[in-house]
Amino acid sequence: MLFLAAAILSASIHLTGVVVGPVEPAAGPGAAGAEAHTVSPVRTGSDTRTGSETSARQDRTESEHATSVGPGTSPAPTSLAEPARPALSDVCAGAVPASCLDDLATARQDELEGLAASLDASGDDTGALVDAVASVRTASEVASWWAGLDPSRQLTLVARVPGLVGNLEGVPYTARDEANRLFLVAARTAIDERRGTRDERRDDDARAEMLDQVAAAIGGRAAGDAERHLVVLDTVLPGRAAVSVGDLDTADDVSVLVPGMFFTVGSQLVDWTDTAGELYDEQRSWTYLLARADGDGLDQVAVVAWLGYRTPDLTNVYGLDLARAGADRLGDAITGLDAARASSPARVTVVAHSYGSTTATLALSSGAVSVDSLVLLGSPGSVVPSASMLDVAGDDVYAAAGSFDPVAGSAYFGADPGTAGFGAVLLHTGGGADGYTGRALAAALGHNSYLVPGTETLRSTALIGLGRGDLVDGEPGDPRPVAPEAPDLSLVRPQELYVRD
Repeated sequence: MLFLAAAILSASIHLTGVVVGPVEPAAGPGAAGAEAHTVSPVRTGSDTRTGSETSARQDRTESEHATSVGPGTSPAPTSLAEPARPALSDVCAGAVPASCLDDLATARQDELEGLAASLDASGDDTGALVDAVASVRTASEVASWWAGLDPSRQLTLVARVPGLVGNLEGVPYTARDEANRLFLVAARTAIDERRGTRDERRDDDARAEMLDQVAAAIGGRAAGDAERHLVVLDTVLPGRAAVSVGDLDTADDVSVLVPGMFFTVGSQLVDWTDTAGELYDEQRSWTYLLARADGDGLDQVAVVAWLGYRTPDLTNVYGLDLARAGADRLGDAITGLDAARASSPARVTVVAHSYGSTTATLALSSGAVSVDSLVLLGSPGSVVPSASMLDVAGDDVYAAAGSFDPVAGSAYFGADPGTAGFGAVLLHTGGGADGYTGRALAAALGHNSYLVPGTETLRSTALIGLGRGDLVDGEPGDPRPVAPEAPDLSLVRPQELYVRD
């Protein structure tokens, strides 16, 4: 198995990094919090599960909230007839914050300020708060709660508790973007202000660099002719984030890009967001071509650069623990999209690369979520032996395996999606003339080549995301040649690391 890790190491690492300058402060100070997130029950779909295994925070200290709720921390009653109620910070930080959202809907300004002041401004405890609330309220319930708020209350919550609003599945994505941008500014400001003081923390430099990359990802427009929206943000190292290119609240077709090994927010978010932008551009071009050809309306599209889970490195790539945690997070993201778009559902495609493809098969075989299409690129294996066992509408599953990809075909984590028995459509990767437009298409040969602009596989992936898999070149169940026992070492030399092959 050592050769697989070496192959992924050489093929997957992106070296692109952009650092931007500081942003003007827009949030008040917060009390310093614990360095580790509390592990809380996490919800997928309509089910509630408990246990640290579903928390997707493998790298953080596991501890239970110990905050007590009692009259000792309550504001004084305003009259003899009005009983004292627990402080909002105690309710929402409790181990089972069942009434947190309801209390947020009616809380006074001073109570909201007290909750905001109780949270660490750099975001240390925000992830635990989000997970705790999500463990007792489904995405559909969150969507209904948000829709029932007065617009002025919605704006107040975005301003006062941006980290919570920005990361609750079920909240509309426009509001989440606004909240997460405020959360990002507050976290960067808090870290900058404590530098050089006794409050400075050992990981502040690394966290600041990571948040600089988040700012660069949402502020740049290297690819993707659409606004970028920050729809997930966890500021604690190694961080989690998701950036959408296009409007998730209105898009007809949504593609979610799930990365594999070595992808981190601090080193890969800018490049992964640019990749999402390149897929967006390809899809947008095809919407014009197809609308002109068949007279239908122009589809609106959005592509999500999803770094919503901790991906493995050489120390932990051999197991499925991170994939299971990532599958829970991915399931939550899809459930949240369905809930936020309940009145006008989007067509959803998951595009998963490398270890991310194993993560995706875990999520889509859990029975909790389903999507319309699935594309597995350079997969080291599916946890189920057949595409029919995945919750994908019409078994619309595709796989791509480049001729010089030493990871695809390894079947380390289960069935090889590129074999005949799996039942996916094996995409052609060799390039050639586009059968629809006549343009020349490049081949995708290496492990990191599938989403490079101009390749046949990017074209195919774009069409699948639009529900036009009938226009891609592939053969149902077309078997891939048996992979060699070990890759050609010339493919994995450290000196041949590129951003993309």
